[in-house]
Amino acid sequence: MVQLSRRGMQRLGKVSDTLLAAEESLSVADIRKLRRSHGLAPANRGNWTPESVALLGTMADSQVAKRLGITPNAVFSRRTRMGIKPFGKSGPQKRHSWTKRELAWLGKITDSEISRRLGIDQTTVATKRVSLGIEAVQKGRSARVWTKAEIALLGQSTDSEIARQLRISRRKVIAKRQSLGIANRHSSLQAKRWNAKNIAELGKKTDDTIAQRLKVSVAAVANKRRQLGIAAFRK
Repeated sequence: MVQLSRRGMQRLGKVSDTLLAAEESLSVADIRKLRRSHGLAPANRGNWTPESVALLGTMADSQVAKRLGITPNAVFSRRTRMGIKPFGKSGPQKRHSWTKRELAWLGKITDSEISRRLGIDQTTVATKRVSLGIEAVQKGRSARVWTKAEIALLGQSTDSEIARQLRISRRKVIAKRQSLGIANRHSSLQAKRWNAKNIAELGKKTDDTIAQRLKVSVAAVANKRRQLGIAAFRK
């Protein structure tokens, strides 16, 4: 069994295995094995606090990652999923011009390896890859190829519904739709439906009455009312 420094043991399970492996000059596999032997869960997996989320977009993803003890890719994924714009652009990102050879690497080798080869921030690589609708490389899996029929679905219904239909993650649907510049038609319709006039009726008329007028389900009206903290209409 590998040995960690006292500080390393204190940080085990509190920072990412990747970060701790780098700090202790060990392999990620060794850190993961040691963490599991102590019954510790991986750090920050699905455990974004309001404080850590508030950091997104206020500094470079690499800086947020360093502060939280996770990978830049984890920060990038969370930020893009929440629709938060990146914090400016790094000097290398402003100066770098992608060649055809470099673009061919995207989705074929890891973002971190491309980052190392080009000497630019890993977030820069991930941003370029996502902008082209290219999925991250996964061991044992080839990049997903979208058919014309699947692309035609984008923006026609909710991203979640398309994801269920294609049996892929919602994040992948959003990335592909945004890379093609396709607007979320469902969101646009929702924005038009819930204008100031219709919102003003919530709680002043029954959900059923509003639903019939807007031609939506009663549940949709009730959900919107609850989101806004409006009590149901009482006769």
